[in-house]
Amino acid sequence: MKHFLRCIFCLALLVSISHSIAAAELEFDHVWIVVTRKAPERTALEHAGLKISPNVNRHDGQGTASVTAEFLNAYIELLWPDPTVPVAPGAERGVEKFKHRMNWRTSGWCPIGIGLHRTSPNTTLPFPTWSIAPGWMPAGTAIEILTPRDDTKSPSFFIEPPVLAVNEEANRNLTENGPRRPSFQHSIGVDRITEIRIIKPKGYQPIAAFLYLEKAGLIKAEEGNEWAVDVTFEHGRKAQTKDLRPDLPLIIHY
Repeated sequence: MKHFLRCIFCLALLVSISHSIAAAELEFDHVWIVVTRKAPERTALEHAGLKISPNVNRHDGQGTASVTAEFLNAYIELLWPDPTVPVAPGAERGVEKFKHRMNWRTSGWCPIGIGLHRTSPNTTLPFPTWSIAPGWMPAGTAIEILTPRDDTKSPSFFIEPPVLAVNEEANRNLTENGPRRPSFQHSIGVDRITEIRIIKPKGYQPIAAFLYLEKAGLIKAEEGNEWAVDVTFEHGRKAQTKDLRPDLPLIIHY
């Protein structure tokens, strides 16, 4: 009996260690929300006290565009299918997915994407993944997709290549050793995202990637009436909350 209990303890310890390793080798990078063309929903972010970068990002080959609110260690991206952005042959299905996510209130799709980046090149995942390499990305790089290709219910989970990953140290050096970039000047005085919580509709059955990232402590989850993402800045030190729904499926704490 003692031997059995010892084995159970060792197994639990190994599982705990594996989750710690996963958490140490993957980090949150950014979150995107699919919105309508040209992102009029950005007004909700601005009214909440977040600065939107003036640059519009065009994702050639992918058929999408976006704007961002930037922080030292992450960013929030408002992304939309844009008919003025070219779509590469064979990538039409991807654009259709973004359209379904944009119409999430009627389509049943999730409008949220969670981007991660690796802190170790040896990170392995216990479920199948697949990759995309649209034309807007640097040659020889790809985004690794953790959500199954045919999934129509889940958030999009993906891993950014190093060249596209947020570099907190570089961003911090820019702010400390020179004029503070305007895109980091948020009127509510926040610099870092410290927690991501996904609000999932009742009845949603999480996929393997969702459960894995939750167990690794990279995201948190709770049930609600519809999809939303709950973002905490600076560990919520000011005890302030702003709910941007229904304009955006987003709640912020700071």
